[in-house]
Amino acid sequence: MGPFIKDNNRTQKMMNHLLIALTPIILFAFLKNGLLPYKKGYTNIYGMIYPLIFILVPTISTFLFEIIFGLITRKKIKDSYSTISGLFLGLILPLNTPLPIVILGALISSIIEKIIFRVSGKNILNPALVGRLFIITIFAATITSNGGYLNPHEINTITTSTPLTNASLVDGLGTYETLVKPYGRLLNIFIGNVPGAVGETSVLLCLLAFIYLTYFKVIKWKIPVTYILTVFAITYVIGGSNDLGIWYPLFQIFTGGLMFGAVFMATDPVTSPTTPIGQILYGIFLGILTVIFRYLTPFPEATMVSILIMNMLVMVLDNIGSIGRFNFKIALMPFIIAWVLIIGLGLGISMKYAKPEEPFEVEKRDEKIPESIHENQAEYTIEESILINE
Repeated sequence: MGPFIKDNNRTQKMMNHLLIALTPIILFAFLKNGLLPYKKGYTNIYGMIYPLIFILVPTISTFLFEIIFGLITRKKIKDSYSTISGLFLGLILPLNTPLPIVILGALISSIIEKIIFRVSGKNILNPALVGRLFIITIFAATITSNGGYLNPHEINTITTSTPLTNASLVDGLGTYETLVKPYGRLLNIFIGNVPGAVGETSVLLCLLAFIYLTYFKVIKWKIPVTYILTVFAITYVIGGSNDLGIWYPLFQIFTGGLMFGAVFMATDPVTSPTTPIGQILYGIFLGILTVIFRYLTPFPEATMVSILIMNMLVMVLDNIGSIGRFNFKIALMPFIIAWVLIIGLGLGISMKYAKPEEPFEVEKRDEKIPESIHENQAEYTIEESILINE
């Protein structure tokens, strides 16, 4: 696992850039989940500012929990940037998660994961995702009964939940009418005007953040690019084999918080590889795991679980990357395995969801049918048509 960046000045600059990149996403979360429902008359003043409160609560909680932990254990916690983990936690949770549960998730995120696992720079797993996994696993029923991912406006105007949840309920792979139409157009999903976690619905803002953070060398661009391309390639094969257009793989990468996870969660400097080869393998296998979880398991949190699983393999990937830097043949086998999995998943899932062929109808001989039978058939057809119309 790569060492934590020791230059405090550079680390502070990175965090400043990260906050700048997150600011439009936070403002969009406020606009979509607070201001718009208020203007439409579906909530009050408190409901309007509630999205900001929701994001602020875990941000402050993680900071306070670290201070309390330091006082109890008499350990000095320096530059852990716990507030960033709390901020991310607030952005990736459903809006209707009760605040006491959010605070509990912040406790799990900051104490059990970030502090007990050797404090700053030594955590094995992404702290915000650990907190989300804890909350979603234990309190899913409570959150759902409270409104789930829907803001006050969506509760009154949308009859379904998030796009990916809706996709899991349709027969087969679904169609444009069943997957996209309930939310308007694919452009709506791209902009982020759909149900989802507080701050992870806007693909557009995630792409802008990716460009900004890559330009200032805050994140490792190889990870999100290979992650997104892998998911796109596999789902393109799946959709293309079933006569679905280019919209289908785009739908898959626009939903489920995949873009937010690729840009912000998978690129965490502490829990992701530092070697170029390790980063590419990390992104590819993230994409493979995400597709596996989405299509072959009933588990809804594909992006989150994929990142947490790959977090545990970072040391292995960096070892491969270090050796492969001087002897690429050593790193060749993981790439071969990855391509076999990509092709196998694409073709295998395509066959699983393939539409059965229409039964071949044998041409009947033109035989002379008695006139009485013709009359009965005509009567039956008329009656049948009346039943169908009813």
